Amino acid sequence: MPQIAEDDIQREVEALEEQRQGSVYVTVGKVLLWMDLILICFVFVGLRAGSDLFLWWVLGEGALGFILIGIGFHKREDGRKKLAELAPR
Repeated sequence: MPQIAEDDIQREVEALEEQRQGSVYVTVGKVLLWMDLILICFVFVGLRAGSDLFLWWVLGEGALGFILIGIGFHKREDGRKKLAELAPR
């Protein structure tokens, strides 16, 4: 009987860790998107000067931010589902 409880505890810890990792991904993705708001000011100036560096930088950073947010939401939802399965009824 104690072994079953230890297995349940280990699975709970893994589910909580997956939720935490998902939250980290979402936070990093949001920070990248906020940084894009700062860099977007330089896109027009760069295009006017003949450089498209800031345009590609903003597009790449924005895409990466949205991808990280999507991955984070997915990991958090998986963690919630695992915890719901382990919850007593």
